[in-house]
Amino acid sequence: MALSNSTFSDIGGAASDLFAGLGASAKGKLQAQGLRLTAQGTRIGASSTRLSAEGLRTKAQGDLAEASNYDLAAGLARQNEAYTEQSTRIQRAQLDRQVTQTIGGQQASVAGAGFASSGSALDIMRDSASQGALAKGVLAQQGVISEAGYEEQAKSFDTMSAAGRATAASEMDIAGKTDVIAGRQDEIAAGQDQLAVQTQQVADQQAKGDFISSAIKGVAAVASLALAPATGGASLAIGGLFMGGGSPSGYGSGS
Repeated sequence: MALSNSTFSDIGGAASDLFAGLGASAKGKLQAQGLRLTAQGTRIGASSTRLSAEGLRTKAQGDLAEASNYDLAAGLARQNEAYTEQSTRIQRAQLDRQVTQTIGGQQASVAGAGFASSGSALDIMRDSASQGALAKGVLAQQGVISEAGYEEQAKSFDTMSAAGRATAASEMDIAGKTDVIAGRQDEIAAGQDQLAVQTQQVADQQAKGDFISSAIKGVAAVASLALAPATGGASLAIGGLFMGGGSPSGYGSGS
């Protein structure tokens, strides 16, 4: 029993389409798996981005707390400035009273001794007044220096507080933008997952087409084999019969 070229072609085509379908299915699965792995990596990146945003928010909270401490320190410095001013005034008043009492005591001593307020007695009182004025000047200058120091501290704390709040605001802004980036990464991951599904679907459709083609060619080959005893071994002989020959080769009259 001879087999025609068509039968061999159908068998070869069926096998080729079968392997093509298997290959398309396997390739589609690998591509889809690769896209899913990429999507997972993108989601991991999004999670890392969100952690960065949370870190920025935490740091911003620390900066705000630090700024609040600077505000408190500035307030205390200004209170110390006010206390120093009040203390200086009180000490000056006490010094005035002390000088007045000293000069008054000197005048009383001079008068009690029967001396006039002139000469040496007057020099002593004048020296007491001069010493009192000098002490008041030194006290006032020390007060001014202390007050200026506290004011400088307060201004420094104000500056650090403002810097802390500005830094916190910037960090919060960056954190918000970082969240947006994370959201976009999630969108990309979702798109990659969708592309993986579509890739798998296309591969399945291609494999299905190859399997159907393989089945059709296989059926044709089986039919050729089944008809071989009656046709002389070739499906092409059937075409020859209809062409008016009847030869086993399918062509001519068989003579």
